[in-house]
Amino acid sequence: MRPQPALARNAGELLLALLEQRQPALSGSVLTDLDPDIRLQLRSSGCLQRTSVRQSIQVVGEAGAAAVDLTWLGDRECYGYFDPADGWVIPDPEEITLYRLDTAWWLAWLTAELDLINAGRPIELVPDHAWDLGDFRASRKRVVPLLFARRLRAPDVRAQLATALARRAGRSGGVMVTSTRRVIETLNLPGAHCLMPVAESLTADAARFRLDAALIQGLYLGQPPDATPMPVLDLSPDGMTLSIHGDVLHFRGAVQRAIVKQLVEAHRSGKRLRTGAVLAKAGSSADSLVKAFSGSPHWPTLSRHLRQEQGCCWFEP
Repeated sequence: MRPQPALARNAGELLLALLEQRQPALSGSVLTDLDPDIRLQLRSSGCLQRTSVRQSIQVVGEAGAAAVDLTWLGDRECYGYFDPADGWVIPDPEEITLYRLDTAWWLAWLTAELDLINAGRPIELVPDHAWDLGDFRASRKRVVPLLFARRLRAPDVRAQLATALARRAGRSGGVMVTSTRRVIETLNLPGAHCLMPVAESLTADAARFRLDAALIQGLYLGQPPDATPMPVLDLSPDGMTLSIHGDVLHFRGAVQRAIVKQLVEAHRSGKRLRTGAVLAKAGSSADSLVKAFSGSPHWPTLSRHLRQEQGCCWFEP
């Protein structure tokens, strides 16, 4: 039975982005700034589990943004940090809460979505990264194994998966679906599995996140598509998720997403933008990019790939 409620397209795409992180988690601050419909979907579906709290937050001061460690304040029963000017500062507890994608929920969703058979408890092949889910009906007469794997761009994951598959030579020749959007190299894995990114097996329904089993059947019965190089810089269609050299960043609020979208489009066309114009077009009242991204845990990563000079800014990943 399909987990309810059915996922909206943008909510499902966010889950794919989480699955490509080493730890498939996001903070309450990111969750709060998502579109209300996506936030409701994620909360009501049960796919997220409250796990812990962030150990540090980004604080913008006169010297720019800096990471500040949080301390447990027993007398107040909350986390905070000390500021020389303001004393103890208490962040919103929801904003520092960490939520992890429940991979058991995700695997159950995949099992139901593809109507797998002989699918009981998934067999974990690589801890927290790869599973054998059961059997997929590739045609009316043929049933084949179906595996799911995440973070296949990571060499350590591929190495562990190769070892696991080599030990299971009797169960090979099936389909491996993955949250990795594109394969950056020809995977030399035992078992001759057909590789299918989840993002490339979705239906054309723009509103709902649904898999098209016919696409996977066609891949298995025909020829797998040629591997497409993973772009250095990749922005999701909704502008929420940016990938830079495999780092997956989620940005807070419409203003930050508008800034990132401008910079990505300029990078694709080889242009540099006036920083003031970027901020104004995004509707930001900040006078610098570092202030516009105040509080974003991804600013340190983003800033490593961002160049600013003589009033201009551009991506240089």
